[in-house]
Amino acid sequence: MDLGLTGARALIGGGSSGLGGAVGAAVAGEGAHVALVARPSDRLADSAAAIPGALAIGADLSLSDGPAGAVARAVAALGGLDVLLVNSGGPPPGRFEDVDDASWHRAIDGTLHSSLRLIRAALPHLRESDRPAILVILSSSVREPIPALVTSNVLRPGLVGLIKSLVAEIAPIRINGLAPGRISTARIAQIDTSTAERTGQSPEEIRSEVIARIPLGRYGDPAEVGRLGAFLLSPAASYVTGAIVPVDGGMVRSLP
Repeated sequence: MDLGLTGARALIGGGSSGLGGAVGAAVAGEGAHVALVARPSDRLADSAAAIPGALAIGADLSLSDGPAGAVARAVAALGGLDVLLVNSGGPPPGRFEDVDDASWHRAIDGTLHSSLRLIRAALPHLRESDRPAILVILSSSVREPIPALVTSNVLRPGLVGLIKSLVAEIAPIRINGLAPGRISTARIAQIDTSTAERTGQSPEEIRSEVIARIPLGRYGDPAEVGRLGAFLLSPAASYVTGAIVPVDGGMVRSLP
């Protein structure tokens, strides 16, 4: 299937690795021109170098001026914007009584404010596109709270509210969300390690317990998220907007 992304101009949040990197690679593989944005690092440079023609934009999206600056640089380099992936590093883990005000501020800036500001900065440019689309990387926490991850349980559902609010406000720009479960990324390894430290188990034991809940019997591969992300960002999904799509191997059994 031709997804219709050839020549599309894409800004990929959190593009240095993990799910953002996977979506960026998949979109680029469909012929899009890609700008990867993340905090400046060798990892970001390496990710951009691995995608022919990709641009690395070093920016901290949790800062008040980070998103607007990243969008401006991407638009200047790409000549416009058609596709936006809203994605950031996960908020700090911990139970409610373990998370202090400073951690909440970091979580809100990194997960909520960064998303609001990135979308706000991108909208004027997306309105000039003939195939505009936004995709927000969420978490399985939007359907089922994750133990000892209260920041995600609070903030990610708020982003679902944002998506649903924007569907009518920004149409014909499409906006959707992905709700990944256990995908083999550094973020999930961090969560498994944190759970192991809290419970006295080993990370391997935690992983085995989680896999026992997943009907497909394994953690997902980032590329599996990347392919679905590319589809939702493409004209091939031209009548899909406001959808929150799980990518969790069947782990979460809640009704939509």
